[in-house]
Amino acid sequence: MNSRPQSALEASPLTEHHISEASMDAQVLRSRFLAFFAERGHTVVDSSAVVPKSDPTLLFANAGMNQFKDVFLGNEERDYKRAASSQKCIRAGGKHNDLDEVGKDGRHLTFFEMLGNWSFGDYYKEDSIVWGWEFLTEVMELAAERLYVTVQTNDDESWDIWRNKVGVPESRMMRLGDLATGDEENFWSMGPVGPCGPCTEIHYDTRPELPSSFAPNYDGERYVELWNHVFMEFDRDESGALEPLPMKSVDTGMGLERAAAVVVGVATVYETALFTGILEKTAQMLGLNLSQKEILDREDINAFRVIADHVRTLTFAVSEGQPFSNEGRGYVLRRILRRAVRFGRGLGFDGPFLHEISQAVVRDFGEAYPEIVAVASQTQEVLRIEEERFFNTIDRGIARFEDVAAKADGAISGRDAFALYDTFGFPLDLTQIMAEERGLAVDLVGFNEALEEQRARSSEANRFYAQAETGPWLVVKKATSDTFLGYTRDETASRVVRYRARGDLYEILLDMTPFYPEGGGQVGDMGKIEAEDKSLVFTVLDTQRVAAGILHLARLDDGFVTEVSMSKDVIATVDRERRRLTACNHTATHLLQAALRDIVSTEIHQAGSLVRPDKLRFDFTYPKPLTAEQVDAVEARVNAAIRAGNPVVKHADVSRESAEEWGATAIFGEKYGDRVRVVEVPGISMELCGGIHVDTTRDILYFRITQETSIAAGTRRIEGITNVAALQAAGEDRVLLSSIGKAAKVDRPDLILPKLERLHSERAELEAHLQGLLGRIAANEVDRILTRGRKVGDTMVYASKVEIRDRKELLTYADLLRDRMGEAVGLLGAIIDEKPALICVVAKSLCPNLKAGDLVNACAAVVGGKGGGKPTLAQAGGNDATRLDEAIDTIYGEVEVR
Repeated sequence: MNSRPQSALEASPLTEHHISEASMDAQVLRSRFLAFFAERGHTVVDSSAVVPKSDPTLLFANAGMNQFKDVFLGNEERDYKRAASSQKCIRAGGKHNDLDEVGKDGRHLTFFEMLGNWSFGDYYKEDSIVWGWEFLTEVMELAAERLYVTVQTNDDESWDIWRNKVGVPESRMMRLGDLATGDEENFWSMGPVGPCGPCTEIHYDTRPELPSSFAPNYDGERYVELWNHVFMEFDRDESGALEPLPMKSVDTGMGLERAAAVVVGVATVYETALFTGILEKTAQMLGLNLSQKEILDREDINAFRVIADHVRTLTFAVSEGQPFSNEGRGYVLRRILRRAVRFGRGLGFDGPFLHEISQAVVRDFGEAYPEIVAVASQTQEVLRIEEERFFNTIDRGIARFEDVAAKADGAISGRDAFALYDTFGFPLDLTQIMAEERGLAVDLVGFNEALEEQRARSSEANRFYAQAETGPWLVVKKATSDTFLGYTRDETASRVVRYRARGDLYEILLDMTPFYPEGGGQVGDMGKIEAEDKSLVFTVLDTQRVAAGILHLARLDDGFVTEVSMSKDVIATVDRERRRLTACNHTATHLLQAALRDIVSTEIHQAGSLVRPDKLRFDFTYPKPLTAEQVDAVEARVNAAIRAGNPVVKHADVSRESAEEWGATAIFGEKYGDRVRVVEVPGISMELCGGIHVDTTRDILYFRITQETSIAAGTRRIEGITNVAALQAAGEDRVLLSSIGKAAKVDRPDLILPKLERLHSERAELEAHLQGLLGRIAANEVDRILTRGRKVGDTMVYASKVEIRDRKELLTYADLLRDRMGEAVGLLGAIIDEKPALICVVAKSLCPNLKAGDLVNACAAVVGGKGGGKPTLAQAGGNDATRLDEAIDTIYGEVEVR
């Protein structure tokens, strides 16, 4: 984003109702918005990551206010009271989910930019409303008579401002919502818990030539919601109660895409310059030389819209290191990619295409968001790999459908249909179409039941908002409860500030603590909290950072919890050995990242980590497996740094600007304050980090990589161990190597690999010889079958039962028969795993009068089965192996009647 957005006063001249045609692109609209509020004392703040790294209650950033949540709650202070930004947002899961609507109209998106301005205890409703009106009518030059307003029913203050300060007539205003009855219209909240308050929304009339119809249940296509002004007054807790926030604040949001559409005067967001490059790139890849307008006039425009929206979502999320997976955010992204691919196949794409269209996203948005440019090639590779996998999955899904259809008794079960949907990405309507072609129904009731069960198991809302049952806080001492002394101490005298029961355990906050709370990938400390007179003893099982301070989750080992006993002075002591080993692994993780970037690729970025006392885990962005040589080199580089005994320097209270100038590595998307802590191994590594580390690299002793794997497309994981555990593992490896040598009958480790390679080569030769024998057996059997054909009318029919091991071998026999039988029909039957199997082949010249699918289905009916396939080759299964001979003989009559 530009460091100094263009001033509204510097902008080019405006036309009657819209920003001029020459300056209609969203880049100008974005910068004018930020400049407008900068001139009114707002600090322009960069967009936070769209993949939240430090807020577990969010699936994706879905509103501009997400990064200011702690400010609204009073848990964080910033050096400004007014802010403005353009925030990258994704709404594709949880409460805010527009995924299924994308493509159906021209308004819904999964990825969008949210223009917003905020006040943290500074200005309130009047300034917010008046400035909003000023920007819309004077900067964007929208006609005032086309703007309509809704207000929360009980918000008389906002109503009066609109009516008396701004001068909007009541005919263009409306009250909505009633909290008393549970109607939360015009009452905004980010989730089940957290900041909330009344809001006023500004709508734009897209059909002013029609009589006004602005009333409850108004037409959202005509009256487009343009800008929402939320007035944060409350904090909603788990019970639904509304408590006043420490300060009244303002949170506004206006979608850039919708605003751009209104400014240009077009009906849909896809007609704006934001989508020109993406739509035209899609058409070019299909071999179509079409303009944006010509694309939007096509009957298949819905597919173009889906691809255009989804590729933006995928590009921004993947560029931040979010992998594809089968749960959480990764699963949502996988669904988005599969939805785009399905629509793409409908347009004619038969292979990966999104990764190439992603180039247009990078080109068009790279100036505003340079971070996507830096990792563009890596993002495209991750997308390509995931697309290839899904295209292969679709092919396997079709094969799976054929198996399901062959066994179906008049209908495909709901669970089978859901398995095709969930595992292979088959939309229900595709399964229905394919089933209908085979004369089968689909159990929709069973499908919906399976879908609801899956939602119940993996609901993101349940997982992200779930909290353990706790009792009320009991305050012992009024004091701050976040004084952390752990960088310099592992034991300290302290006092309990507050506590509460949590099941059989207790949550305890101290006024001072040496316990490190989980953060930055490092697990929380464990240890003891004891009364000085030993009358009360807790074992600390975990330490977490919460809004109120550093929380110690503890088990009562001795004594009784009373107000008196919890008022005593306590000694808080960290488990020193556990912390020492954790520190070894944390510093080793820093050395590992530095080695990876030096040896493998400078484009590697951290995608996650876990630092425990027994092991470390480091996730990083890289599109392919590391070679054995690279793994060895990385491990050797880390151990060289360990042996060097370099000091590990902790720079406390460094300005963010200084850390950036030093070149310190930061985790993309992590939320850092203006003052940071930098951990440096001089000449090797420098990272922003709040964790616990060793004093010198020699303390780590030794490092071993235990595993290097893929956890998602474009994301790799290295697991490792240090210190005594690493030395023990090295010893165990020597013992194992000796055992392997004895089994291979060699007396030196360096002879093991040549011996194994020789044995592998000999096995391959034997396998090839066996396959040759099986091929000759198959050819001889087919020759035998060809001598026993029967003429049915003018058509030769070859039918026989064969002895084979699996369906692959049966297919080999069928291919041989088809190649040698000429213009004829062939049917082979076999018993595989105690079940009858049939395969039919038909010469192409005999189609369409004779189709393999029709013939094999008729034969399969005898053994209680069904089948399907191509006109020239089709397979079927059944249940009654005793009637296989009868099923094979059925082919003659079926050919005769056709």
